[in-house]
Amino acid sequence: MNIHKDISEVSLPQKAQDDILRSSTSSQDQASRTTSVNEASQELLSGHQYLNVDEVPLTVAFDQLNLHEEPRMAERMFLSLGSIIQHAAEELELDIDVQEVQDALRRADQISRNGSRDVEALATIQAVLSDMLVLDSNHLIEAATVLANASRDESWRLPFGQSGLLALFLRAQATNGVEDSLLIPSLKFIGNTCADTDINREVAISPAYIPSLVRQVANPRISRTIVPVIYNICSDYERAQHAFRTSGLCPALIRLLQNPRFSEPNLLTYVYSLLDFSSSDDYDFDTCPINSVQTVVELLQRDELEPDEMLPIVHTTAAFLKHDHFQQHFIEHDLVYALMEVINKSSLSYEPDASQDSPLSVGQSPYEDILLSLRKTVTEILSDISATVAFARKYTINSTLMDSLIQWLSSQRQQEQVCACLMLGNLAQSDAVCREMVGRLSLHDRLVEILEYQTHPQVSYAALGFLRNLALPAENKSTVGTQRTVEIIARFWSEEVTPQIQHASVALLRQLLNSCIGNVRWLLESLSPDPDSPAHEKTYLSLLLLLFGRTDDAATRFETGRTVATISRCISSSSQGLPPEATNAIWHRLYGLHPDIATPLAMMISQSRFPVLRSEGWFALALMARSGEGSAAVSEVFQQLETFGVLVSTITGQSPTSERPAPGNTTGSDSNGSDRSPEQVQQMRDKDRENALVLVNELLRHTVSSDSLLLGVLRQFCFQ
Repeated sequence: MNIHKDISEVSLPQKAQDDILRSSTSSQDQASRTTSVNEASQELLSGHQYLNVDEVPLTVAFDQLNLHEEPRMAERMFLSLGSIIQHAAEELELDIDVQEVQDALRRADQISRNGSRDVEALATIQAVLSDMLVLDSNHLIEAATVLANASRDESWRLPFGQSGLLALFLRAQATNGVEDSLLIPSLKFIGNTCADTDINREVAISPAYIPSLVRQVANPRISRTIVPVIYNICSDYERAQHAFRTSGLCPALIRLLQNPRFSEPNLLTYVYSLLDFSSSDDYDFDTCPINSVQTVVELLQRDELEPDEMLPIVHTTAAFLKHDHFQQHFIEHDLVYALMEVINKSSLSYEPDASQDSPLSVGQSPYEDILLSLRKTVTEILSDISATVAFARKYTINSTLMDSLIQWLSSQRQQEQVCACLMLGNLAQSDAVCREMVGRLSLHDRLVEILEYQTHPQVSYAALGFLRNLALPAENKSTVGTQRTVEIIARFWSEEVTPQIQHASVALLRQLLNSCIGNVRWLLESLSPDPDSPAHEKTYLSLLLLLFGRTDDAATRFETGRTVATISRCISSSSQGLPPEATNAIWHRLYGLHPDIATPLAMMISQSRFPVLRSEGWFALALMARSGEGSAAVSEVFQQLETFGVLVSTITGQSPTSERPAPGNTTGSDSNGSDRSPEQVQQMRDKDRENALVLVNELLRHTVSSDSLLLGVLRQFCFQ
């Protein structure tokens, strides 16, 4: 059973209950009984004209009433309705057979004692009440009160819908100028009857009724009733949620929250849930006021919010912030601090202090799953909003927010470190900001320290990404890329590390190596200074190549290939400023200690999914083949038939075993679905062919054995 909002019953006075339950079979007793019922109804209604929203206590769930626990419930309902109909018929001169109605009610009462429900009798009641609605009779208020109480028993919900009573009170609440005295019990009946009953919900979400239900939301006088009614209709029922969402429930709720007369803290839990589903992707947010996001975010600042209450508010905030005008309002009004406080509050309240014995660890918390989702969503919001140009313009490197985020880098709470890395990384959008973050603030040192000592995957991943941004400016590469940094990065290449973090670490390394020969030297350092140690002949690059051979993650393999290409370009370009002997020593160390250095490049040219990477691979191979040692390393990969076939087909358009054109995409689209024109595709192929021809020339020039099989085949396919 889902939790629903209880629309509570008004209790009958004890005397009225005793009078109603008096039974007799004689006509005299029956007359007395009728009188007593009338007295009971009058006593009930004189004490409570209707279910006043200021007097009814709120509860969390329906009281699970049934006829075994409340054997008099059905009898009370039918006796009260009989009395109401009798007096209405007399006052309004209704054209009905009162005795026939009374007989039908008694029969329905008897049937209900056996657990059955007489829909036909209820339909008779519905017909009479319809006349009362047309005549605007106050007796309808009395009947609505009785039926609202009875609808709390879930066994009556389906019959109430089948008999037309639900549709009757839906019409009543939709009537122009309906007074609260009828509106409130009608809504209570609707809310109770629709709870957990999808057939009835389908009736309630008719286009004839939804606009009026939504319209009632902004009325603070009846908010205690309408909010739980809509919650009951929509709970766990997507069709109803969609209907209310597209009918403007979200702006109605916002207006309710913004109304100074609205003061119902006990309703807010239901408002949070209604906001959550009413602000999904298929809703047109242009109908909401511009300050809606501020109204929602300010809900997070309420005291004593539980995580399960915060989560729908955060979801709603995320939905609003997908739109530019709400983003602008969010930034202008400094609402980022409220979301940062959510991270701080949830950590303080529900994360155990690692330095103390905590009676309840996070893993044992009943809110663990909710907390994980809450922090994840808030982190995504902060990351996305901090990546906007408006955010970077508002919060400069000298802002108070920047100071708070820098403090979070040193926090003992993991989620604060994650947020700080993501947001600061997004704020590092220019070389000037990156240079100041490294030069003046030394943030790279804090990040390297995080990577060295932090074992949480999310923190490591975020820190690697931030450090990669800081390494983009050429001036920062040698400062960020120390021997310690390279050593720490290489630790992420072990088997225990997740592929995502391995990929991020290789991407950082490639950025550090780009046009920085000093960092290339660090990568080629021996793992051990001891000449007698086997590790002396291994380098950090050796560990990277081991990762390439071991991992199945395509992204990491491609990134490793690009790193090798970056190394070859860096050494070649640095040779213009280094003495020849220094350059030759670096090349010698690269090829002498890493005979498989060309293997990642062979993988790049053998794939067709990413043409740009394929071209990068051909260029790097041609570059490496210019030296004797490099030519030997490159020729090694072309001893494999598959790679050799790629070389031949790139140059000639033919496979080595057929005169037909090599398989490939002859249209204007690359195999990865990019939208390059046929001319652009052909230009890339021509460039690849040029680099492949340079590669072959260098291989032929440096190969010692002129009658080798490789040379013979190359000559045959490439130069005939």
